[in-house]
Amino acid sequence: MHVSRLSRLGVLGTSALVLSAASAGELEVRLTVKPVSPHALEPATIELRASADALAGLRIQAVSPRGNALRVRTTRIREGLRRGGFRFTMEGRWQLLVTDSAGRRVPGAQPRVVRVRAPVPTPPPSGFGPLGKPGCDPPSPRDPSTRGFVDVFGTAVGGEELWALPFLPAGATWASRDAAIFDGLAGKEVKIVFAMTFGYYAPFRAVGLDGTAITPVWGPSFHVGSNWGHPGAEWGAGFVFPAPGCWRIEVGPRGNVWLLLRS
Repeated sequence: MHVSRLSRLGVLGTSALVLSAASAGELEVRLTVKPVSPHALEPATIELRASADALAGLRIQAVSPRGNALRVRTTRIREGLRRGGFRFTMEGRWQLLVTDSAGRRVPGAQPRVVRVRAPVPTPPPSGFGPLGKPGCDPPSPRDPSTRGFVDVFGTAVGGEELWALPFLPAGATWASRDAAIFDGLAGKEVKIVFAMTFGYYAPFRAVGLDGTAITPVWGPSFHVGSNWGHPGAEWGAGFVFPAPGCWRIEVGPRGNVWLLLRS
């Protein structure tokens, strides 16, 4: 197939790539992305339009800013239209490629650039304070209710959830009814249970404001069953924070819990 010309169309909040080829008539292939500039980790819709004969042999690849090529899986909606959902896994400059069924780029089809914005933090549940931020400004919010568990809502993105449940040792106390602030916790071992929806397993470590990084003194240990009631994989780990201050517990690449130790 000899491609004679390539044109781009912008259509009311969509980005489009139009490929015209001269063979037995003009063949138009249109690739649209909604929204035009999606947030990382949030669902986007990608549509591929072409004649029925051409469509069966076309595929879409999404190439990340790191050069990783991911297939965009689509299903037939009607004659001439295939549609699929896709989550861009990171922010930055992505490329969408039209390929044949063997993964080879269609001659003459220029990559379509998609500007993916930073992921949006998952908002806290009703009744919780603002999300934890760097420097514990503020610390992660805690559940102000008295339902039996003192839950801390971590900062995750893309609609995912991260929860933490500290079991305080003797001599340590909560210093706030709405935030993860503690007295008497520095230097003592604390068990923290985590529930996360963004993966079956994630590494854990804690980082202080001065860059000091610590790993759990035990665990993480996977929980097969639980009555805690939060969705996702549940793990327990033990930490000893060596000094007062703000500590950020990293839970994998996309989750953080901010704890402020006053003493």
